[in-house]
Amino acid sequence: MRRIYLTLFLSLLGVACAVAAGVKSGSETTLVDSCGFFPQLSPDGQWVLYSPTDATSLMLKNLSSGAVTTVSKVGYPGFDAIFGPDGKVYYVTQQRKKNGLVYRTGHCYDPSTGRDQVVLKPQHGRVQALRAAAGVVINGERQIYRSAPNVGAWTYTRGSMLYLVDATGVTRALQPVKDSNGYLWSSLSPDGTKVMFEAASHGVVVCDLNGSVISELGEFLMPSWYNDHYIIAMSNAGNPRLAGSRIWLMSVDGETIKPISAKEERAVQPMTAAGKVVYSLLYSGEVRQLELDIRPADFVPAATGKGKVMKVKDPVSKKDVPRVFINPGHGGHDSDDRHVPTWVIGARDTLHYYESNSNLTKGLALEEILQNKGYETAISRRTNKTEDDLDLFEIVALAANSGADIFFSIHSNATGIEKRINFPLGLYRGWDGKPAVEGSLQLSEAVMKQAATNQLTVWTHDRRSRGDWSFYTNWGYQVGLGVLRFNKLPGMLSEGSFHDYLPERERLLNDNYCWLEAWNQSVGMDEYFGRKGKFKNGVIAGTIRWSDRYRQDDDRRLFGEDELKPLNGALLRLYNGRGVLSRIYTLDIYDNGVFVFTNLPKDKYKLELYYGNEDLYETVKVKSGKNNTVYRNLKLKTDQKPKKKK
Repeated sequence: MRRIYLTLFLSLLGVACAVAAGVKSGSETTLVDSCGFFPQLSPDGQWVLYSPTDATSLMLKNLSSGAVTTVSKVGYPGFDAIFGPDGKVYYVTQQRKKNGLVYRTGHCYDPSTGRDQVVLKPQHGRVQALRAAAGVVINGERQIYRSAPNVGAWTYTRGSMLYLVDATGVTRALQPVKDSNGYLWSSLSPDGTKVMFEAASHGVVVCDLNGSVISELGEFLMPSWYNDHYIIAMSNAGNPRLAGSRIWLMSVDGETIKPISAKEERAVQPMTAAGKVVYSLLYSGEVRQLELDIRPADFVPAATGKGKVMKVKDPVSKKDVPRVFINPGHGGHDSDDRHVPTWVIGARDTLHYYESNSNLTKGLALEEILQNKGYETAISRRTNKTEDDLDLFEIVALAANSGADIFFSIHSNATGIEKRINFPLGLYRGWDGKPAVEGSLQLSEAVMKQAATNQLTVWTHDRRSRGDWSFYTNWGYQVGLGVLRFNKLPGMLSEGSFHDYLPERERLLNDNYCWLEAWNQSVGMDEYFGRKGKFKNGVIAGTIRWSDRYRQDDDRRLFGEDELKPLNGALLRLYNGRGVLSRIYTLDIYDNGVFVFTNLPKDKYKLELYYGNEDLYETVKVKSGKNNTVYRNLKLKTDQKPKKKK
């Protein structure tokens, strides 16, 4: 079905003008002049709810009087607030504890009285306000709140599963799309017979209540039901077939697919209510409204009765442990991936370095390391295909949907100029020293401090932590990194090193070197969450270079010991304190000389190297501690005589 859509897409656009459904002439109006993101209309169309770009407040505007009210300025209340059928505002705030864990609280605000009420006490993990057929559910992992005893059926997503809850509270788990990176933005059709959601890496999908796919409508984001037959969604900016950011109208059967916002507007975040469509402009935050010439869904009265809190029978997590959302940057060897063909002397061949490859290697390693340390994790991709290169809105939504305590994006850097440098750089949303989200600076400082302890590389400068608004001032006021925009989790992007510095690029071709970067990142997270010393086993890592042979590269921008030629293909043996062979490691042939022994119990070890006529022995002691990594950068002389075994 999806392939059929892609084939016919251009022809559908060609006949769009002939389709009856569309925008009423002259219906576009401006509701908010600036800084209005994730807009929501009340069921009667009289109020608009919105947030500034950093989610630090939640604003409500009366469209009749023009009066603006601040609903909340505490706990990042913006982005995911909704109106219920009763006309009340339901939203979630977050509080970061001293241990770094994030707890979330459910609120209900009544515009008619100005009363704000806590309806769901703080809990760890995901807490989300969702529309049900006749009410609202604030869905937590331990407890949920229903705005009335019987709010009707509703749906939610977690990871790559779709959950349907019927009017009696019985939950069914479905998986309509088998190989998606995750499901987002699920909702029931107004008549309750269909479910719509966005499958990351696939697009908007409509299925029946048994999970059988009715239609796949293409790569769009943030879908919203207009009525039982029409859907509103926004462009997926990562889809090369869709130009820019626009709002689209489509029919469930796929016969109508057409843009309804102007191409130059850069329109995002659509929502429907009261027969109208509202959306934001990407950079200005201007909120605009359109009316369509098709009949909207019938109004469903709100369920009556007092709201109720209920326990979840089988919680996702029974303990409050740190939860990390991992985003290995890019995905697929596409135009936004940084490809560098590299002539590797040891391999006698050109190897093709892609940042997406090493990012994924680090991400998967970090996931395994953290899980072994008792963390919970979610990750934005596990493979490296074009469809894994998710839209930034998808990545941010997946992170929020995971209930994570921190957002961690993995990259490597490049100067793009002749002068090569190499240092670890942490970027967080906000100004230097003034993060937009509390905790982001502490996270960046902790991770970058540990990253700089890596002695296998040659650092040309000290580590740095910067606010992206300060670092990218030429991009515009408070623009910053797209993957951190609209992200209200404590978070950062790690530029672990500079891959356009040739020796570093060669090290990044080594999966064990990438593992070591992930290990150091995990130790920084241990510090951030106050979990020092939670993992007792240690690491022995190092490089082996010739002390009297020098690199003969065309690229002579080398520093320190990177002037020396690395050893290729050598065999290392590691013996424990009892003299028993514990591990064997063979150096790769990618001109980096890297070796890494992981998960070593506390002990006194002996490294033995044999390479042609050269022998080298080294004693290494592994201790317990917060970062129990022992580094040994070794050198061989061309005419070195073998040492005697002790």
